[in-house]
Amino acid sequence: MGASPDATRARRRPPEPTINVTPLVDVVLVLLIIFMVITPALQDGAALELPVVTTPDAKPKDLEPIEVTLSADGAVRLEQALIDRSELEPRLAELRATDGQRKLLLKADAALPYVAVRDTFAALQRLGYPGLSLKVTEKKPTVSGHD
Repeated sequence: MGASPDATRARRRPPEPTINVTPLVDVVLVLLIIFMVITPALQDGAALELPVVTTPDAKPKDLEPIEVTLSADGAVRLEQALIDRSELEPRLAELRATDGQRKLLLKADAALPYVAVRDTFAALQRLGYPGLSLKVTEKKPTVSGHD
C-alpha cells in the first residue's frame, strides 16, 4: 500500500532559490582596496614629491597648522583650496587676524626651483606667524650604509 504517484508529487516542495554571494563579496573587496589606495591621496591634496632629508626635526606640537602647498606645476593651495599666488599673502593675513596662534606648514614639491620656495618662505615669514615649518620626507638609510 504505497502512496499514489499524485500524492508523492504533492508533498514535494518546489526548489528554493539560493543566492550566490561570492561575486558580491569580490566586488566589495575590490571597492575596499580602491578606497584604501585613493583615500590617502585625497587627504594630502595635490600630489607632491617632498624634499628628502636625512635628519628631519621632530613632529610639530601644533597638530592643526595652516597648510600652504606649492605644486610642481606652480599651483598654490591654501588649506587644500586652489588659489592664485597673488591672493596668498592677503588671505594668510586675514587668517592671522582671526587666529594669531596657529602655525604655518609649507609643503613644496621637490621639483620646484629653490628660488620659488625661498621667496614664498620669506613672504610667509614677513606675515609674523608664530611658527613656520617646511614639510619634508625622511631619507631612509640604504642597506650598505652608504648614501
